[in-house]
Amino acid sequence: MDVSELHHLADWYIDHYTNLNSLYNAVLSPIQHNANQPGKQPVENQLDSLLSYLRTMKFDELSLQQLRMLSTLGVDRFVGSTGSDFIEAIIRTSDYDPATAATKINQALSTLSEAHSGFSSYRKAIEALKIADSEPKSLTDTITVRVGFQSDASIENITDWKVSAQDWYDIIRGLALAANEAPEDTKIVGASTGSIILILAGTLSVTTLLALISKNIASVAKDIIGIRNQIETLRQQKLLTTVIEKELKKQETTKKDQALKEIISLIKKQTPGLDGEQVTAVESSIKKLLTFNEKGGNVDFVAPDTDGDDPDEDESEGNEERRGALAAVRSAIHEYQEVREQIKLLSDFSNNQN
Repeated sequence: MDVSELHHLADWYIDHYTNLNSLYNAVLSPIQHNANQPGKQPVENQLDSLLSYLRTMKFDELSLQQLRMLSTLGVDRFVGSTGSDFIEAIIRTSDYDPATAATKINQALSTLSEAHSGFSSYRKAIEALKIADSEPKSLTDTITVRVGFQSDASIENITDWKVSAQDWYDIIRGLALAANEAPEDTKIVGASTGSIILILAGTLSVTTLLALISKNIASVAKDIIGIRNQIETLRQQKLLTTVIEKELKKQETTKKDQALKEIISLIKKQTPGLDGEQVTAVESSIKKLLTFNEKGGNVDFVAPDTDGDDPDEDESEGNEERRGALAAVRSAIHEYQEVREQIKLLSDFSNNQN
């Protein structure tokens, strides 16, 4: 993660912290009272306010690396839908104990506070050094796309670089042809280290196709992780036989084989009327994206902000088309991010098993 991404994450977290700290403390106060005093205080109103805030937190503008940073700091357990699950698990439960709940909420507040102190100190230091404005600026009507070359998809030498550059040229070229655009309409606006992150500014049409494909690839990855978790669970329970393992691995292979056909069919429906050259190019893009994902590479998007829409924009046909394109790319990115979060939960479960 580069300086600009970390600075943006600090801004995002600090913006949320005031409400998080206030709402968590509002729930903690009556719970602490109830743990120590005979007269009980109601907690439902405070609890509903906290849960409502947690459930409406948006993570669209955060990249995978930024989300991993929240996990590293330990605050991912106490924010968003995961945070609401945490709160309900310690309060809305049959074995609810005020003293235990108070202890766990205090631990959450301590973790949230430590992260806030760290982000605040970092932001002050970066702003004092006047390097906070180094983030690549997206071009007009483009979406930020981060391509992560990790695991077996990492770039270790000049030959890897050449191969990866050609693969990503082919990927973007195929999607651009399907959208009746030129490959060079997708710009490179930045790059950073950390197994190499390439930052692209993709057009609305190309990014929509890329997000749709990524969502379906992620769905297949989710199914495969589910199968592997099932195998591991059966192994730990000493119920895994050679026949069962072979059948489950066969299901994994079948899902991979079906994925290519289903994604190609989806993109053809999304972009009807493609000629032979366009179909061939799109199929090549999808195959290379599947390979990139299998090697451990990842593609991430920063969803465009709905607040960026101009309410005074005229209702001309061109502006109407632009709004429709923005809505389409937002929808595609949000669907991808939902599956991405499901994968994270499955991966966490898998790691806990090992």
